[in-house]
Amino acid sequence: MTKYTVLIAEDDENYAQQLAEVLQGEDYGVLIARDGNEAIKIFENHPIDLGLVDLAMPGVDGMGILKFAMDNHFRIPLIMVTGHASIERAVAATKMGAYDFMEKPVSLDRLLISVQRALEKTTLERRARWMAEDLLQRYKMVGSSPAMIQLYERIDKIAPAECSVLITGETGTGKELAAMAIHMQSQRRNNPFIKVNCAALPSELIESELFGHRRGAFTGAIENKPGKFDAAHRGSLFLDEIGDMSLPAQSKILRTLQEKEIEPIGSHQSHSVDVRIVAATNRDLHQQMGDQAFRLDLYYRLSTIEIHIPPLRERREDIIPLANHFLKMFCQENNRLINGFESGALQHLVNYDWPGNVRQLKSLVERACLFTTNDMISEKKVVEMMPAQDEEQDDIEAGSFSTYKTAKENFERKFLKRALIAHRWNISETAQDLQMDRTNLYKKIKQLEIHPPERLE
Repeated sequence: MTKYTVLIAEDDENYAQQLAEVLQGEDYGVLIARDGNEAIKIFENHPIDLGLVDLAMPGVDGMGILKFAMDNHFRIPLIMVTGHASIERAVAATKMGAYDFMEKPVSLDRLLISVQRALEKTTLERRARWMAEDLLQRYKMVGSSPAMIQLYERIDKIAPAECSVLITGETGTGKELAAMAIHMQSQRRNNPFIKVNCAALPSELIESELFGHRRGAFTGAIENKPGKFDAAHRGSLFLDEIGDMSLPAQSKILRTLQEKEIEPIGSHQSHSVDVRIVAATNRDLHQQMGDQAFRLDLYYRLSTIEIHIPPLRERREDIIPLANHFLKMFCQENNRLINGFESGALQHLVNYDWPGNVRQLKSLVERACLFTTNDMISEKKVVEMMPAQDEEQDDIEAGSFSTYKTAKENFERKFLKRALIAHRWNISETAQDLQMDRTNLYKKIKQLEIHPPERLE
């Protein structure tokens, strides 16, 4: 099996054959074109990894082939070969995108080295593109609801700017995805996107994590360590759950935003950093400011532009596209062949309120993908994967009711709603399953103001 395929575009048949034999001896596959027109046809109909192109050929010459390759976005290194070399032609070919330029008679050793280096460079570029495509797929924002379309439009407008952005929304709504989308559409897209979860770091460590420290700054600081601001230089720094950040760290963040400089712990010297801050929180920062737990001046610095991501229950039309997206992703990761969800399964997904939002839906689809043995995810499987009664949450909610009557009504409302969802809001089946009279069930639904969620078309 050959490693790569090389196109030799050369009108001198003997010379083309000589080059072909040398390349085939190194295990390269070879295709030969006798003129420029034939070379273009090969480009269009065969997978080529590299081209050796003679500049002087009848019909379309080497510069014409080079222009064709550039205009049609062929990501193929081209090495130009000519018996009439000149500095001007070499410079022109290089400006157009040629990888290398050689004069006949070509040194075969130099040719092989150039071919090898060009192909290594191409392989690295392809790998980088594949990784970037995989990254984009994983951080893809899915949904076509009015709320999501409005969000996409807002991201498109603010991404090219350099201002700070504050993203708000419940846990699991996709705040990190929005931050990544802002970075990927900005002028900083080719530079680092660094994430810091402020809630996951102890208050005594967060300053060291963000700003770095010098050796001996504190017990355990045995060497200099750069912080996340240094790592994000010329890129974007995503501060997730910034509402959980300590007041001293908030003060240093504010100073950094104002002066564009950081001072590592244990150092008395500052150095400049070029970082765009994208922050996110699921907390009510206005309440925290009132409680003096969050700095007012930092809030105004961060919220130059504020984006709110609505919970999944407020954009139910996005549930099915998200579920299908996650299913496809997990099937690829786990080498599973599942064609989709049964209609009853989709109905359950749409009817559920998703307190954990997109993150909870993603987790459910992953488990359903792993434990499904059929080619479709059934309604029964989705019901199995649905979370059980959240006792801890119920305990919290029970404390919020002042009387037994209101607590009882709350329980009845939840109990009946779950039963109705399980039976796809079929009143007769639900009443039969609960061993209730159908008329009494209707009365309870009206009394407790239980409304069916949006249905599938």
